[in-house]
Amino acid sequence: MLPDTLVDNRYRIIKSLGDGGMANVYLAHDEFLNRDVTFKMMRLDMKNDVDLAKRFQREALSVTELINDNIVQVYDVGEYQGSQYIVMEYVDGTNLKSYIGEHFPIAYQQVVDIMMQILNAVQAAHNAGIIHRDLKPQNILIDRNDQVKITDFGIAIAKSEQDLTQTHTVIGSVHYLSPEQTRGGMASAKSDIYALGVMLYEMLTKQVPYEGDTPVAVALKHATADMPSVRDFDPRIPQALENVILKATAKNPQDRYLDVSVMAEDLKTVLSPRRSNEQRFAPTADIENETRIIPMEQIQDQLKNGVSSVNVLPEEVPEEPSVKDLIIEYGKKGYAVKSIAKIVDRTPNYVRSVLRGNGIKYRENKLPKVLAFAALFIVAIIAIFAFIHIQASQITVPSLSNLTRAKAEKKIQEAGLNVGSVTSTTSTTVKKGSVVRSTPKEGADVKKGDSINLVISSGKAKVRFGDYVGSDYDVTAAQLRSQGYEIQKEQQASDSVAAGIIIAQSIDASGKVDPTATKVTFTVSTGPVKITVPDFTKSSTQSDVQNWASQNDVTVNFNTTYSNSVKKDHVISQSIRGGSKITKDNTLLITISQGPEQSSSSSSSSSSSSSSSSSSNSSTSSENSSTTSSDSSTSESSSSQ
Repeated sequence: MLPDTLVDNRYRIIKSLGDGGMANVYLAHDEFLNRDVTFKMMRLDMKNDVDLAKRFQREALSVTELINDNIVQVYDVGEYQGSQYIVMEYVDGTNLKSYIGEHFPIAYQQVVDIMMQILNAVQAAHNAGIIHRDLKPQNILIDRNDQVKITDFGIAIAKSEQDLTQTHTVIGSVHYLSPEQTRGGMASAKSDIYALGVMLYEMLTKQVPYEGDTPVAVALKHATADMPSVRDFDPRIPQALENVILKATAKNPQDRYLDVSVMAEDLKTVLSPRRSNEQRFAPTADIENETRIIPMEQIQDQLKNGVSSVNVLPEEVPEEPSVKDLIIEYGKKGYAVKSIAKIVDRTPNYVRSVLRGNGIKYRENKLPKVLAFAALFIVAIIAIFAFIHIQASQITVPSLSNLTRAKAEKKIQEAGLNVGSVTSTTSTTVKKGSVVRSTPKEGADVKKGDSINLVISSGKAKVRFGDYVGSDYDVTAAQLRSQGYEIQKEQQASDSVAAGIIIAQSIDASGKVDPTATKVTFTVSTGPVKITVPDFTKSSTQSDVQNWASQNDVTVNFNTTYSNSVKKDHVISQSIRGGSKITKDNTLLITISQGPEQSSSSSSSSSSSSSSSSSSNSSTSSENSSTTSSDSSTSESSSSQ
């Protein structure tokens, strides 16, 4: 869509933010609530897929009530020019994939902090019965205050049927695909945990654990190949931290964490000194019986025919030289340690350990022994003094969450640290004026005099309510309830407003409110007033009818005729049956008795003929006479008052 396009008279497109597997993504402005939003429109090549469109909308609606500080909120769902769209919270920042590329290597404590926020979001979704199914760094957003937001909940379920059917989609997702999904199993909460483990691996190494020339090759490795060790990449990574990856990515779901909360509890303490001697995690469950062997050709056919999962064949995994094999090969060729380390993307210490373990002499520039010992001695002395200095100057960031700004700043200064920048953000859990989080985070090790940045809660987000008078109540109420409003309805008849349309609202249109703590009452039209017509044929006089008509503002036309059975000035018949309901725009026709006709018997026949003729003339002029009667009744009513 072009910039400045106005969708449904509400969302104005500002610019494109990119394209996804199912949707084109735009930055838009909500004209009603005066805020920027992310606007996702289903791609044109998919809009004619009715089932996919229904899933796109249904699953997005299923997460509108999923409120969490680490989940991108879905605000609205609709249709524009035949394509489904979703309106979501706009996050001003970048995705985790780009963040890793820009900030690598990332400090271990920061890796833990980011992953803890991700786990918080996924746990909230799992508690609500929602499985993401497509967790990957591209779906993890990080704003300018380092707050994590997971996106594409709900969309992922509809999208899962498209995965592995479009090459450009597969390449983005297959790197995080659990073994059971590659074997044709259903995605579950344990599948999300597997993807979380792969993302943790990527944050520590800047690469995914498995690569291949095709999506099928990568899927095969997920099902059969051992998870590469992050400690091979960097031996300084604590074994406890690697164990979280190994347990989350175990081939058999039974070996993985029971749920995300258990994974979070384990991750909290991975940098604790008491876990420094932890043994490497080893799975216990047997996965072999779960692996179904099928020909490679069948896997390729499944992909071509649109099957959303593949069965892997262990025997067909392409043999590739391992990192250790490469190190040994280059070592035998006489390459220097540092050169080998650069080639295989490992540390020199790791290269040396592999070469030593295989009895291979390695080459590197060495100082004479005397100089080497002297250098080692000097380095040792410097290291000791540096360690003492670091220990003396190292400070742990205190707990600041939920403290007022004044108390937090005092606590920072008492710890020998400085207060850095202070920014604000909305929060549904932290009261206004209190600390949401700090950077660096609580428990991080910093130097004396370092600055601690604070993010202070500005309270729950307040938005302009908007003017809904004249809108359809059912549509408006559903939309506002999805945003957290409490909606009440009052009904009122109206001759000028159609039934179901909002006549008035209890909140001013320009008022700023918190949707999650606001109750609004809408006055809704029931249409014109309904009036019950009495049965005037039961002894009512013309005067009775005129009085009723004046009180209810109803138009009545009268005509008269002779009657031997109904007394003079009493009602003989009425055009609308008694007990019926009418509106003011209906007209009631009443026939009044003139009493018996006064004439001689000899002229009865003549009179009857004359009466018949008179009746015809009366019928022609009834409208004029009835108008006169109506005017007369109004006059009588006025004089009687």
